Amino acid sequence: MATITKKTVLITGCSEGSLGAALALAFAKRDFHVFATLRNPAKAGPLASHPNIEILSLEVTNAQSISSCAAEVGKKTDGSLDILVNNAGVMFAMPLLDTSIEESKKLFDVNVWGMLAVTQAFAPMLVRSKGVILNIASIAGAVRMAWQGVYNSSKACVRWFSETLRIEMQGLDVRVITAMIGEVETKIYDNAGQTDRALPTSSYYKSIKHLIFQQASGEMQVENEKAEVTAESLVRDVLSGRDGHVWRGGVAGRAKYFHWMLPERLFEWALHVHRGVYQVRAP
Repeated sequence: MATITKKTVLITGCSEGSLGAALALAFAKRDFHVFATLRNPAKAGPLASHPNIEILSLEVTNAQSISSCAAEVGKKTDGSLDILVNNAGVMFAMPLLDTSIEESKKLFDVNVWGMLAVTQAFAPMLVRSKGVILNIASIAGAVRMAWQGVYNSSKACVRWFSETLRIEMQGLDVRVITAMIGEVETKIYDNAGQTDRALPTSSYYKSIKHLIFQQASGEMQVENEKAEVTAESLVRDVLSGRDGHVWRGGVAGRAKYFHWMLPERLFEWALHVHRGVYQVRAP
């Protein structure tokens, strides 16, 4: 097997319509050899026919899947990898009082522990190449938003895991970028499958159920940036030598400044005035 001589990047969560897929195309355009990974390779869509993109199976919550993928990549690259993009993630919205603990653990397994497990597996290849890790976090990890507390918390974890990795890996000559992503046009809300979900019959929030699930279905995201635009910005960040936080996607620029410039409770009110928070009343 001939060793790949191009620069290499591995991206998780590359199903059709995702930010991962857009990132795969953006790197491929720059003549990288792209390992586009996803749980079900049949959902790769047009990526599967691109000459610079290789589709691999990777389930970020499965240790055997991660190990097998790392071994396969290592054989093809002589044990090196230039860029790792931890993009795989899931989301759901639900008031915290009504949230399933088991479902929440599964979300953390993908968004948090999956990111760390993949990073650990590919770290030797990145150290060898003096490479880059791009972790896809979210403005939800900095801006607290009602009705999606589990998702917010997972992205806050990703943010601080990523920033701690940046500190811990700088002596190894590996750059780590934490991408605080705002509103982007992807299929994440469709994949969440919450368009017709119901609150528990005991919920305190039934009177505003319609608002909660407008948020859960993405209807309240009105400034979506095209995924390919966000992807281009992120690739430029990686290739220009950036590290630490970058804020990309719709409303990310405003969120970056407003969450620390405005008085805390004023910012909180502005975020929630149309989301039903102030309509809730105790029984």
